[in-house]
Amino acid sequence: MKGAMDGDGPKRTCPRCAAEVPEDASFCSRCGLPLNDADDMTRQYSFYAPPPRPVRGKSSLQSAREVFRGIGAYMTLAVLVLVGINVGIMLWGMHLVIPEAWESATSLFLALPWLVKIVGLPGFWFVTYYILLVAAVLLSYAVMLFLSRRKFWKELTFEQTEHSPAYAVSTIFLAILAMNAVYYLFLGFIGIDPSSGGDTGMLWEKLWSLLRASVWEEVICRILFIGLPLGVVYVLKGKGAPYRRYIFGGNFQFGLYEKFFLVFSSTIFSLAHVFSWDLYKVPPTFLAGLALGYLFLKYGVYASVMLHFFIDYLSFPMDVWPGETTDMVMGLLLLAFMALGAVYLLYYSVRALELFSGRQIIRWGDPRPVSVYYQPLSPKSRYVPYDGPLTTPSFGFVCRHCAGTEARYVDGKFVCSRCGKEN
Repeated sequence: MKGAMDGDGPKRTCPRCAAEVPEDASFCSRCGLPLNDADDMTRQYSFYAPPPRPVRGKSSLQSAREVFRGIGAYMTLAVLVLVGINVGIMLWGMHLVIPEAWESATSLFLALPWLVKIVGLPGFWFVTYYILLVAAVLLSYAVMLFLSRRKFWKELTFEQTEHSPAYAVSTIFLAILAMNAVYYLFLGFIGIDPSSGGDTGMLWEKLWSLLRASVWEEVICRILFIGLPLGVVYVLKGKGAPYRRYIFGGNFQFGLYEKFFLVFSSTIFSLAHVFSWDLYKVPPTFLAGLALGYLFLKYGVYASVMLHFFIDYLSFPMDVWPGETTDMVMGLLLLAFMALGAVYLLYYSVRALELFSGRQIIRWGDPRPVSVYYQPLSPKSRYVPYDGPLTTPSFGFVCRHCAGTEARYVDGKFVCSRCGKEN
């Protein structure tokens, strides 16, 4: 047997798991098998089932990941509360925007990546378009919360589950905040002023323009540059799914075509911001575009709209309620967001590299084997133990399937007496 000849002489081993045991031991220290009673040693084959898969413990990385998942769930709850406030600000701002929109005009545009005007929308049509944008955000927020309700509760109680849409959107939002903080600190270090460009003007103009960006940019950059091209490709290949999938997104596999249009749409999205900002805006906007496109492909357009809304409406509490108290509360909240966001930035960066390379960089849940306990044979078990004579090959047989140490010699092969499999 294993370890039977080792220097001073034969050593005692467990007949079930082949572990070395002291000569005076009554039970195996690994699997608990009685060792001193020959009847017990024989009866194990009629009483005990074949060994199950070993119980597996959690690696340090997996344990740390689960802790951060729980912390991230509670931070997601804080993000959702803040977004709820911003949704309220959006609704409150309607009384500011609608009177001004009635007397003004806007237009629909495409990003090619230069901005191309499609049609003008004066007065009544401006107001109608604005109301539709408000409705789109409200519907997206409601869908996200509804689809997250069960999984998010498990995340709050630290249970293992697939990420809920609310968790995914919120933690990606935290990662983008951390990324922007690092990037803008770098710009300041090299002497670039990141405050130039962007939206300026009265509060109603900011409420309107950032709402339009949150919804319309997702329509033209995610639906127009990802969903519809994928629909054309798969229809031509004879693999078309229901058409609504290419408009509303969600449940896509990340194959070659999905990755190509994801990068393409992010490139158009980032270059379109040069006209309102400057070239320094391209890198962070491109990465944010990848995140928005990922959410569109995995969850749907409602998720990408919500992430865009999370980002664009983030500072509105300080605009609506200016003062030291609001600034202090928002400042502390943003610091907490960015601190945890740094962890998620690292996590999602690795995930993005794995997605595009097709290779696993980190084994996030690599378990380690621990001692196993052999459960008694259930009456419903299909295992039929061998009741014949037990033999132990002189060379030290150990079954590669169940670690049993007794075998029969049948037709030129050893058949394990415990599990009945050939070796």
